[in-house]
Amino acid sequence: MYEGKLVNLRAFERNDLERNHAFVNDFDTVRGMASGILFPCSFEDEQRFMDQQSSYTRGEYQFAVENKQGELVGRCGILKIDWKNSLAELGIMIGKENRGRGYGTDAMAVLCRFCFEEMNVRKLKLSVIAFNEAALKCYEKCGFKREGLLEKEVFRQSEYHDVVVLGKLRAD
Repeated sequence: MYEGKLVNLRAFERNDLERNHAFVNDFDTVRGMASGILFPCSFEDEQRFMDQQSSYTRGEYQFAVENKQGELVGRCGILKIDWKNSLAELGIMIGKENRGRGYGTDAMAVLCRFCFEEMNVRKLKLSVIAFNEAALKCYEKCGFKREGLLEKEVFRQSEYHDVVVLGKLRAD
């Protein structure tokens, strides 16, 4: 377990399944982060996802995010890792009822520390749909810098939206 001020990052457990299934099927939660088609996730699909998250995973490392009271509030992790270039792409999802409490910022800070100190990654990157202002604020609080803008990259709710690319170097 990796500890922050407000949250802990830990492995997924069987009793996290229902809550995770609710997170990924909440339109308000996923609309600002997913670039693909927002198709509902079945209980079985979420079970398969969670079954793949273990200490034996190769290439994707996901953590359950729990508050200090032990309640699951979201998940975060490494979506892709490029060992040759020492680069990791991150992602995070906090359930809507737990947003605005600092959990996302704390979880991202712990995840960055894990990547730099335990995995020896040199650079972290992530991308976010430009209208997701809360996520942008969170990432910038954690030291990410805007590195680029992908214009009209994602189609969501009948229009195209820009995607902001952010990065953070271990040296920073």
